[in-house]
Formats: sequence, C-alpha cells, structure tokens
Amino acid sequence: MAIQINDLNFQYQDQTILKIPELTIPDGQFTLLFGPSGGGKSTLLKLIAHLYPKYRGHLEGQITGNDQVAMMFQDPSLQFALDTPQHELEFTLENLQIAPTEIPTRIQQALSFCQIENLRDRQIMTLSGGEQQLVALAVAVAMDAAIILLDEPFASLDHHHRHWILEKLMQLRQQGKTIIIADHDLNDYQDYQPQIIQVGHGQAYYLSSDQIQALLKVQAIESPVALPDSTAPILEFKNFALQQGHQTLMEVSSLAVPTNKITLFTGESGSGKTSLFKAITKRLPYQGSLKFNHKEIAKLKTLGLNQQIGVIFQQASDQFINITVQEELDLSRQHGHHPYFTAENLQATLTDLGLDRLMERVVYSLSGGQQKKLQVLVMLMMGQPVLMLDEPLTGLDRHSAQQIINLISKCQTVYPQTMLIISHQLALIDKLVDHHLHLANHRLTYQGVVAYES
Repeated sequence: MAIQINDLNFQYQDQTILKIPELTIPDGQFTLLFGPSGGGKSTLLKLIAHLYPKYRGHLEGQITGNDQVAMMFQDPSLQFALDTPQHELEFTLENLQIAPTEIPTRIQQALSFCQIENLRDRQIMTLSGGEQQLVALAVAVAMDAAIILLDEPFASLDHHHRHWILEKLMQLRQQGKTIIIADHDLNDYQDYQPQIIQVGHGQAYYLSSDQIQALLKVQAIESPVALPDSTAPILEFKNFALQQGHQTLMEVSSLAVPTNKITLFTGESGSGKTSLFKAITKRLPYQGSLKFNHKEIAKLKTLGLNQQIGVIFQQASDQFINITVQEELDLSRQHGHHPYFTAENLQATLTDLGLDRLMERVVYSLSGGQQKKLQVLVMLMMGQPVLMLDEPLTGLDRHSAQQIINLISKCQTVYPQTMLIISHQLALIDKLVDHHLHLANHRLTYQGVVAYES
C-alpha cells in the first residue's frame, strides 16, 4: 500500500514544521529525502513511522499507508533497549509477537544478511558508530517491515561500507520493500536511480529527472598530500599498540603528530579511529608509549589532560550537559577562552549558523544538523590547545558543512589549535587539513608522496 499524504500540517510549539498538500510514495520505490539541515527530513520520516504526533507536535491532515514500518535513527545508539545485538533482536521480535520457534531463524537470517554474526554477543555500546548502524539494519531486516526508513544512515560509514549497505538495501527493495532515506550527502546514489523529494522551508515535493541528474553528479575527491616535518610534535607514538578485547586495533612503531596543524584521520568503519581518540584522552588503556607534549599520557592526571584536549563526540547529543541552546553557549562563554569569539563574532556566527533564533529551544528538540552546529561551536569556544573532532560534519547538508569548515578556518587564523579530525567526507574537508593519517591493516601511516613509517 502506497504512502499517501493529504493536506498535512505539522506543528511543534506553535511553529509550522511541514505543510504538504499532497505527496505519494509508491510501494517498492527507492526514495531520497534531500534538503537543508533542520528542514524537516527527520520530521517527515517520524511522521511516516507514526512517532509524530504520538510523542511530539500537532498534526492536521492524513498520512495513510502500511503500518509495518522499521526506522533507523540518525543516532543508532538511541534506539537500542538492550545490551547485545542478540538480546536486542530477541526483544524486538518478542514485542512483535513472532512465534518463539521462528525467532532464532529470523535472528540468524538478519545477522547473516548484514554479515555481523561476529557482533552477535558484543556489547552494543562498545561498537563503533558504523557497526551500530549495521545492528540497526539487522533489526529492520528481522522485523520484515514493508517500509524501511533510514535517517542519515551513512554518517559514520566509510565509502566501502556505505556502498555495501546500499547494495543490501537494493536487495531488500527487490523483495518489495519501500526504502526511504534522508541524507545530505548524495554521493554514490547515481547508480541506484532514486526518486528525490526536496524537503525544506516547510515543504516537500518531487524533483524532476533533470534536477535529480544534476544533483547526483559525481564529485571529485582531492586528498591532501602534505607530509609533516619532524619539529614540534604534540603527540608521539613509540611501540604503541591498542586492543579491544582480544582484537588488535592498531600497532604503531614510531609516529609524531605536529603542533598547531589540522590532521585528518581516515580508515574503514570499526577500524579503531574513535578508540584512538579515547586512548589519547585516557578513556582506553594502551600498550607502549604515547606522549602528549613529551609526557606519557598514562601518567598524566585526567583533569589536567581534559583541560588541554577537547573532544567533539560523534553523536552531538552526548556532548550537551544543559537544557537550552542559550545555557550551552553561556557555559562555553564562562569557561572558554578562544580569542576569536568576541561578542560581535559570536553573534555573527550564531546568525550564520541559523542558531540565533533557537536560543530558548531545548537542545534535544533540535534537528540532528542543528545539534551538530551547536556542538562544534561550543567546543570551538572552549579554545583548548588540542581539539579532536569525531565526524564533525555528521547530519549537515553541504551548505552547513561548508559553514562549519569556514568557521574552523577563521578560528585557526586567529588562534591555531592542534586539530585531529575523523571524517569520511573527504570531498568537503580535504582543503581544510594540513596532513592525512590513514588506518589500514592495523597500521597508521601518513598519506603523501613519501612514505612515513609507522
């Protein structure tokens, strides 16, 4: 049964978020929702999933269609109720009242389809963002829902895993499933011939074939090639090893990260990049030597280290400790000392990022893109000598991502920080970074004309 929207008017806190006179999404169609951050893409998915207005907002008009809906959230960790993939799948199927004799078969088929049998009994909260997305997909597969909704599903995935999941989704489409994805990054979709619905400024409408073709043009990716010199390192690795359980994530014989430069970290999803950030901030033990400003990190006091090294987490909602946008900004103003953020520059930044009109909003009511912009801003305001950014462009449309990149560039001009950035969005970030470290086969190496031993 097709999804049919008629005379839809959805409001939240007396503000109209979406107003759609008519929209139809046929059975079995592969559809992309595209548009600016905060434009209503996630809201439309949650309306289709019947999460709104049940849990938020006021709806006028009708949305009809199949009630068998599975949804992958922008932050997959928010949708898990139990500790392991096995338990999560059992819990889901039991709630759907699937016959107990059928549950083991469904679980095995879902894990096998997503090729994550090895994650069956792992603690979900120890998995990488990309691995959590695969678990969320396995849950959707086990549910056997007619409609599968995905909200920014590739934000934490490298190109290889992004393409792999798209192939899996196309297999599900061939089984008659309706696939609807909200995404800011349209790379890799050109081979799958999606229909695209533009969502923004409270409206939603199909794009023409010519408009789709123009949007899906492949963009060239330029990789930074500069190699660092050996002077003034801020991080030094020597016979370094990092493990998770019995699995070796990386081994580094000798490597240095330069001071006051921006270094990009790349590698496959789940390879250990976020774990490396945790080791640098003493949240994960390591073997060998890892020095910060020539002092062994394992011997430093955590409080003092946190004053020197800031971390922008992969999920923006994990960063906030206050209720409203204004309160988050006030906290960074009180404790931060970045010289760029004068009162005038801060106000201009808030306006540029579209946050100036959201000051009294609860941070958790913001869209994923709005949360990400606020998160990056409040952490830049802190002005720590080192800032580590884990997927800082997640959930941002191209314009918003460029705004963040421009803001980082302005900050670096006034007050150079050492920045370590994990990102899969190389086409956007390559001109910002000075150096590029890549993690593959458990080895961390600089990318450039001359090999840099690790």
